[in-house]
Amino acid sequence: MMTPFEWNFPTKLTYGAGRVKEVGQIAAEYGKKAMIATYEKGSALDPVIETVEASLRDAGLDVVVFTGIEPNPRAQTIDRAIEIFKAEECDIVIALGGGSVIDGSKYIAATAFSGGQSWDYVVLGDRVPREYTGSFPIISVPTISAAGSESNAGGVIQNAETNEKSFSRSPYRIPKVAIVDPEILKSVPMRLTKDSCIDIFSHLVEHYLSCPEESEFADRMTEGMILCLMDNFDKIIQDLDDIEVRGQLALCSIFGWSGFQALGRLGCIPMHSIEMPLSAHYDLPHGRGMVVVIPAYLEVMADAVPHRFAKLARRCFGVTEQDDLKASKLLSVKVTEWFKRTESFLTLSDVGIPTDKFELMADDVVRMFPGGEPETTSGPRPVTKAEIVKVYELCK
Repeated sequence: MMTPFEWNFPTKLTYGAGRVKEVGQIAAEYGKKAMIATYEKGSALDPVIETVEASLRDAGLDVVVFTGIEPNPRAQTIDRAIEIFKAEECDIVIALGGGSVIDGSKYIAATAFSGGQSWDYVVLGDRVPREYTGSFPIISVPTISAAGSESNAGGVIQNAETNEKSFSRSPYRIPKVAIVDPEILKSVPMRLTKDSCIDIFSHLVEHYLSCPEESEFADRMTEGMILCLMDNFDKIIQDLDDIEVRGQLALCSIFGWSGFQALGRLGCIPMHSIEMPLSAHYDLPHGRGMVVVIPAYLEVMADAVPHRFAKLARRCFGVTEQDDLKASKLLSVKVTEWFKRTESFLTLSDVGIPTDKFELMADDVVRMFPGGEPETTSGPRPVTKAEIVKVYELCK
């Protein structure tokens, strides 16, 4: 049975090759002084930063450029940006980058409007997070298709002082416009392209596998996007410059974490919660962390909601086993085969992470994202600390 829900999609999508040049015209509808928030200069993105700045100035906006947002955006960095935003009296943020930059920009825009510091607003154990009262407008210009942050309410940041990584959601922070330009997206190199495709997959399967409720509409939409993702994953690793394929991946990214993939069966995000300490303690990029975690998580949790795992295994991975529990256990096998076939599979050893913090990281998960029972985090059923440690063990 479907659960009650509310959903809207307020972000205007502006798609097409070369459309990043329209950013000034678009931004002029929302503000007069823009902060461009982006990565540190010195990369292939530099010409795009210059294009965006020129377009904004040509449209009559004043511009402040804030560079240096990290792949795992640090609250301390975001707080510096907030102070500059307020001191310069900016009134709009142009988020130019991947999910990290766009997430960080959401905290800049909403915290500058609402007061306090960025970390005040995140989920953190039993602490009641501060609530936003509004936000300055955000225009997102994604440079990679992965998190779908360019059109949703979520945002993840890291506290570099405590080695904690957490998230918050607020409808105030949903970008007004997302400019999706496949000419920019084709600059993403091979390894990062692979990681980003698997990040999209993690979003598509997270809600599908995290609750027992059924919503055939959401299931079919999710399955269709997974199949589209898999088809275009094969194509993009054959030709990184294929802008048509980049466009298809962009749509999978945007709608894969928009709520559209979960209408009628909202769940929780234990895979992401288990990955977050890897990024927090070792500065591992989130997409790469999901590559490491997904197969092990699917193996450990296969018996939690076997009918859901089995349904996905049959509809997207060719499993024909009729027994739900047996079929559910084949999902991790098939996903691992897919990762290996695309030369995407990674272990903790591959990414240079040692084995000495498994207990500490599991403690972080159950402390920061507590489940309904002691020493657990929320999942399709409460995920115990021991099971989280087992996931890390299987990632070795």
